[in-house]
Amino acid sequence: MTDPASPFPAFERFVEQHGLLANPKGILAAKLPRILGQGQTRAVGLDMSPALIERQQELVSLNLPDTLRPTPDVQREIDEAQHAIDRHIDQMRHQDNRRRFALEVLHRLEGVQTGVKDNQFFAGRLVLVGDKSGQNWAWSMTPHYPVIAKIPADVEYVLSAHAAADRIIKDGTLPVQEFLDKLMLAWLMARHFSQSDDVLIADVARLFKIASQDERFFGTPARRNFSDVPDATFITNLINWRRNREPGKRELFELVPATLNQAHGSKSRAYFVPSNAEGTAVRPMIYLRRVAD
Repeated sequence: MTDPASPFPAFERFVEQHGLLANPKGILAAKLPRILGQGQTRAVGLDMSPALIERQQELVSLNLPDTLRPTPDVQREIDEAQHAIDRHIDQMRHQDNRRRFALEVLHRLEGVQTGVKDNQFFAGRLVLVGDKSGQNWAWSMTPHYPVIAKIPADVEYVLSAHAAADRIIKDGTLPVQEFLDKLMLAWLMARHFSQSDDVLIADVARLFKIASQDERFFGTPARRNFSDVPDATFITNLINWRRNREPGKRELFELVPATLNQAHGSKSRAYFVPSNAEGTAVRPMIYLRRVAD
């Protein structure tokens, strides 16, 4: 039965009348559920149904079988969806509108310090980053390392994504000593492939995903035993370690600052570490160097 609150009631009736959900194949199997509000948003790491703008995008890009032609009322909904998308794109391409969008998100967040610093929008320890089109947003650790990405330009979705990103950060933050143990393993693996003891932090971050696996994986290294570790987990724990170091205790590692060319060259492998509490300002680092005994 057609949902009276559906944005596409004529299309839903069309789908029912032609039994398109009975045995969908190919592109129909992927697109129809999303148009009807089923499945998940394209935002990475966010467990929500598709946003309205995503449903509209799927509808206008849907290619029906040659034997089916949209009825006039269905075509009207497709045209209206296209107009809504065009208006949305035109609105968000203006910097002032993207700024207003971000400020509305910050204004509606509760229980967390928000603001604008270094021309970046922050909420707690997360930075809100939009792409140049304003169509996709991310909550990131610093502007460089997304926790949840590809969030549609929908205030409610960005708000929900902040709570989800905060949970990911909390769940992924290890006790400092446990992190250092895993960091040592990641560094040793990266050192194996390095030409010197100056090991790229970017390589250590990549191999930290392996070092973070539990005993199940190391006992039986198979895909089924591999747990997904979000990309931002490494920078999260790196920040936590640097902020909670014991005064006077000898460090196992030091971060080596990147040169200007290492930080901004065409083949830069720099890793950007926050230089303030909000994560809006960063310093480019290049190597993770083990401190001599």
